[in-house]
Parts: sequence; C-alpha cells; structure tokens
Amino acid sequence: MTELGAAMTGEPSERKQKLEATWARIAPGDHAARCIAAHYIADVQEELDAEVEWDEVALAESAHVSDAELQAVHPSLSVAGFMPSLHLNLAEGYRRQGRFTDASDRLQTSREFDFALDSAIDPAYASGIREAQERMAARIAARDITGTLAPDAG
Repeated sequence: MTELGAAMTGEPSERKQKLEATWARIAPGDHAARCIAAHYIADVQEELDAEVEWDEVALAESAHVSDAELQAVHPSLSVAGFMPSLHLNLAEGYRRQGRFTDASDRLQTSREFDFALDSAIDPAYASGIREAQERMAARIAARDITGTLAPDAG
C-alpha cells in the first residue's frame, strides 16, 4: 500500500502509469489493495468509459473486503465508510454517460451508507461526500451530463 501512496504523486499521466503498474503487481486475492487501487486508477483515466470500468472494478473488489483488511491499510478505514464514495464515483460516471437511472440507483446506495460518515475521522470528508451527493441529485434531476462534481464546477 505504500507503493500506492507513492504512485499518487506526479502529473496525471505519470500517476496513471504508476498506478497501473502497481495494479499489475497486486495479488488477485488482495481485495483491499485492489479496491483502493482501482478507486484511484479510475480518477486518472482520460476516457469516461475506462473511468467507469475502473469504478466498477473498485466496487466489485469491495464486496470481498473486510474492515480488518482495510484497517491494516489505515486504522480509520471501514468498508461501510468507503461505500458512499465508491457508489458516488460510479454514479458520477453513469451520469456523465447519460445513464440517469443507473446513476440514481448508485446515488441512492451511496446515501444508504451515509450512517458510516457519522464516525468519519475527518468531518470535512463526510461533509464533502454529502455535499457531492446533493450536487449529484441536482445534476441527475436536470439530466445534466456535463462537468464533474467538484464544488466550483459549472
């Protein structure tokens, strides 16, 4: 996991290359590392379809991860605490693809795990997720496929 942290430095294209190289070295049974790596790899994709595919991989890997495995990476992590972000990222990709029903379903699932944000070590993280969920709901309702969920994005 230290390798994953190191791969997150540099320009986006460099990060993508480092993260994908790290992915290739992660054992197939190391679902926690694969989940986190796929989550980060999705963020550095240039093509929307590739981003969505990596978000789907991250979510699929999360089904095989325990709290103990995540806490071996960082003591504050939990599977439930990771779910709002994983589902929200996938909702974002689906929205940008124009898959509004799928996006709405992922947003709903993201919100179902908001209880786990109440115990987040970083209140700003929890607040950021909830604010992004609100922006996502508005974009889905408007059937808006443009932009990202960044707070200052149009």
